Amino acid sequence: MKYIIVDDEPIAHTIIEDYAVSLNDLHLAGNFYNAVDALAFLQKEQVDLIFLDIEMPKLKGLDFLRTLTNPPLIVITSAYSEFAVESYELEVCDYLLKPFSFERFLKAYAKVSKAKEQSSTKSKTVTDASPTSIFLKGDKETHHIQLDHIKYLESYGSYVKLYLQTEMLLIHESISHFEEVLSADQFIRVHRSFMVSVASIKSIVGNQIKLEGITIPIGQSYKAAVKNRLF
Repeated sequence: MKYIIVDDEPIAHTIIEDYAVSLNDLHLAGNFYNAVDALAFLQKEQVDLIFLDIEMPKLKGLDFLRTLTNPPLIVITSAYSEFAVESYELEVCDYLLKPFSFERFLKAYAKVSKAKEQSSTKSKTVTDASPTSIFLKGDKETHHIQLDHIKYLESYGSYVKLYLQTEMLLIHESISHFEEVLSADQFIRVHRSFMVSVASIKSIVGNQIKLEGITIPIGQSYKAAVKNRLF
């Protein structure tokens, strides 16, 4: 796994690198001391994992994370515990509270490895299905969904509300999972809690997207991505 470190403290880079060198499948792709430089790098390169600090100059770690339309796996490394809940709402893999031991780092690594394996398995399952449909597991049954029947998706805790043309289904997946498996040509993330079918968009007014029967907000950190994708 290729990883980068985004932290304004040099000692944090040294500690993570020293821990990671013991693991054969972690390969350092870059060191960044502010999130702006990391963002510029990610616009050109892809990585599998980011070790991300929160309190940094120019751009805070969580604000940086919200700008990523298809983020890699994230492990937060912070001296502040009060951001933990907000971080997990952004679906990070783990939250390492500084200073952390090698044993604790290994636990985070195990979570990352498991998440990467699950992501690969799910992506393969969807790819092997019909390119115009997808199989999704609800609470009691697995649904075969035609992609052109999906209007929009809404995050709902550890579930996603999937709004179709005639019904709503509750699917036990994260919205980030759908961002990975649904075609970027057909769907776009417009808010931390919403994805929409491009074909279902009726109009855009200011910071709102209008679909038939509903108006969905465009999140502040998603404005640029929406503009680049649609215009």
